[in-house]
Amino acid sequence: MRRFLIIIFMFFIFVPKVYAHKPIFETKDTTFENPIVIKDHKISYAVYGKLDRMDDVDYIKFYAKKGEPLFIQMTIPIFKGNEDFSPLFAIIGKGINRKDKLPFDIPKDYGAIVLKPTPKEYFYEKFTQTKYYIRQSIRSEIPEDGEYYVAIFSNGEKGKYTLAIGDKEKFTILDWLKMPFSYVAVKYFFNPLKTTLILILLVGLIYIIKFKLQA
Repeated sequence: MRRFLIIIFMFFIFVPKVYAHKPIFETKDTTFENPIVIKDHKISYAVYGKLDRMDDVDYIKFYAKKGEPLFIQMTIPIFKGNEDFSPLFAIIGKGINRKDKLPFDIPKDYGAIVLKPTPKEYFYEKFTQTKYYIRQSIRSEIPEDGEYYVAIFSNGEKGKYTLAIGDKEKFTILDWLKMPFSYVAVKYFFNPLKTTLILILLVGLIYIIKFKLQA
């Protein structure tokens, strides 16, 4: 038990502060009626998702109050075949006056602001050793109290994305304890086959070491 606590303590010290987003992984296809729900849009989250059809649309939902800060940023994981993926995202809600054109339907009393891809900006995430292109982002204020949606879509492309929402760093003890699992999940998101093989090798190595120690 003492050794376990020492390992956890060392992990708290050496995890880089750059890993500032709480990860959320898209486990099933989302819809306007069944979106991913963000409890607090001000806290820094990273949604790892995939558009797996040319007409696919992913939805994220949050509740916000007038005057609260809003930050959303699109980043694209860099791996073979995904480097040029250029999804758009739209912020949708009753408090939005703009009516930007969308390739899908929304309620008539909702407005929409579409954010198109901007030039690539390279970013290296040290904790997971993963690479991204930072694309379009928005930093603004919530216009009215209410529910808001973020819709991620593309012009006929398929690929993976990571959408950052919020920039306030707030981690609980449970978040820190989940960090090793989040690390593996992010690596799996980038390269499922390679991550699975590494895990199999590690489990095999642990089994061999345990067997030799007991011999």
